[in-house]
Amino acid sequence: MKLRRLRVKNFRCVEDSTEFSMCPVTCLVGKNGAGKTSLLEALYKLNPDVEELSHFDVLMEYPRARRRDYQKVADRQPDDALIATWELDDSDVEKLHSALGGGAVRSRTVIVEKGYYPGRKWAGAIGDHDTLPASARQDKRESHHQRETAARDQDNDADAAAEAVRGLIQVEGEDEEMAPPVSGQETRRAAASDSPRPETPRIVATDADNAFFEKHVGRLLPKFLYFSEWHIMSGRISIDALLQRRQKGELTGPDRVFLALLELGGTSVEALTSIERSEELIADLEDAARPITTEIARYWSQERDLRVSFHLYPGRPGDPSPLDRGLVFETRIVNTRTDLSLNFEERSTGFIWFFSFLIWYFDVRKRYGDNLVILLDDPGLGLHAKAQWDLLRYINERLTPLYQVAYATHSPFMIDPERMQWVRTVEEIIEQTPEGRLNYVGTKVGDEVLSTDHDTLLPLQASLGYRIMQDLAGKKRLLLVEKPADVLYLQWFSARLNERGRTGLHPAWTIVPCGDLVRLATSASLLANDASGFAVLLGLSKSHPDVRQHRELSRMLERSHVFPLPRYAEPDESTIEDLVGPQMYLGLVDLSYRIPRRRRLSRTVEILVDEPVLTTVYNAFAAQPPSRANFDPLIPAECLFKSATRKTERLPGFGDALARFERLFTNVNGAL
Repeated sequence: MKLRRLRVKNFRCVEDSTEFSMCPVTCLVGKNGAGKTSLLEALYKLNPDVEELSHFDVLMEYPRARRRDYQKVADRQPDDALIATWELDDSDVEKLHSALGGGAVRSRTVIVEKGYYPGRKWAGAIGDHDTLPASARQDKRESHHQRETAARDQDNDADAAAEAVRGLIQVEGEDEEMAPPVSGQETRRAAASDSPRPETPRIVATDADNAFFEKHVGRLLPKFLYFSEWHIMSGRISIDALLQRRQKGELTGPDRVFLALLELGGTSVEALTSIERSEELIADLEDAARPITTEIARYWSQERDLRVSFHLYPGRPGDPSPLDRGLVFETRIVNTRTDLSLNFEERSTGFIWFFSFLIWYFDVRKRYGDNLVILLDDPGLGLHAKAQWDLLRYINERLTPLYQVAYATHSPFMIDPERMQWVRTVEEIIEQTPEGRLNYVGTKVGDEVLSTDHDTLLPLQASLGYRIMQDLAGKKRLLLVEKPADVLYLQWFSARLNERGRTGLHPAWTIVPCGDLVRLATSASLLANDASGFAVLLGLSKSHPDVRQHRELSRMLERSHVFPLPRYAEPDESTIEDLVGPQMYLGLVDLSYRIPRRRRLSRTVEILVDEPVLTTVYNAFAAQPPSRANFDPLIPAECLFKSATRKTERLPGFGDALARFERLFTNVNGAL
């Protein structure tokens, strides 16, 4: 069965999530407190791997603002908390047809509801009475008989209550004929009408009841594995204290993971305590450690030389309680390269999480097979970015081919930019009424990657930004420049030079605008894994620090080929506009801004040799009336790129500009 759609309501901060679609891997992204964990915990209760965690608790989990009102009607009108829409796959249909006869499955869609009431409610077009075999028809007849018997008992109780009401009315002197007879069914309908229940999605009506569905479809429902910080295993565990907690039914998350570890090794707490031969004990502990060590070596790229080691020894009086008595089980991680071992809890929090998850996953799979849905709450929160990629790779390579996975995160490194369609945004919505009051709506889930909240989208933006940088780095030949206008000038002049059979910019270069000098230097440092494949076109102005005096900027740029623009133009603070040349650039500004003939900058502005042409233009625009638009250096560049070639080639100084750009391109190409 595949989970297709989900709706959570009346659960903690989730008043009503609205229905949203589920994917092979559903990534829930949102701010802290948005309700991501609540969504996963509600879904987990549908069919959890730990049965005692399957119930919805009105006191602890129903929205507090409405809890008292709900408790007044809960007995006769319990609320749903979860509505899950499933699709039967081919193997499910074959099993149902084998048990119920061919044609029993008239629709692959099955809806399961669960809430603040016992059991689950089902809806689906399965089990047409005429097509069922005799045994299945008998199941349905028995289920209907039990249901009708319970309904009659309820009607009789309600009829008795109605009779008592009529007796009270007669005592008050009312005429019995004035009070119409009240049946038990009418009493129930009247009670239900006092508090109408919200509509829930339904499919084709079926006469099959819950008992029939539980018997034949319920066994196909996947088990849910939920893993969070609550499951992190302890490095040292007192066996005596563990046995006491298990006897009282008070097992903790770390206890359950530890027991799963022993099951994974084919042993148990009782077996460990009853082993009399040390060699047998050592063999059992090594068997438990072997599969975990193998998986860590494959997917923990932070350190490749790790081995898991288990020890069982008597408690020492100097250790803290309860580790000071009885048997103590300790997990240690050995670095085979340095021969240093550390207690499990002394490792990084990220490693501890990954280790504990592997144990829990292996054990649940061993018990329930591959019919699982895996739910992860903030996986890898303590992992370094590289280790989070390893975890994401583990999910894609080992989990996704077998199971559906849903996880909550706010880390950009846990979002796969290749699968943005699998992301669902989770937001806590507060609306403002026309009167200006704030109305708390609660947690809502976006069925697509759409949100107006910048903080919610920030991890997605960071993930995409990183992927863009990775794609750029993969090109191997990057020419980093400061602003988008630089890209347009370089491409335009390169095309004009190529048309004339002269040296233009080699097509192997990819031009990337990076921002100001500091950002440009930082980008060069981040991207320049191969110094031969990167070049930086560097313009300098008074607002920039002196690179030669700025040690950190120099260090960032030293691995790249740097081409300062003052080498190719006269001012010491040249920008790419100075390579265009003051005469041609002023004419280009006149053309792009459509300045009248008598006010044209090429006729009215004095060109200063030691002043960058951009400074000249800025000063000229500042002297214009306020109605004159502020100057934008991108506009002349766009005008050059879009205008007719003959028109722009007639601008004064075009030939000198070609020569300057050709010299620059010759040097930059030499860096290849």
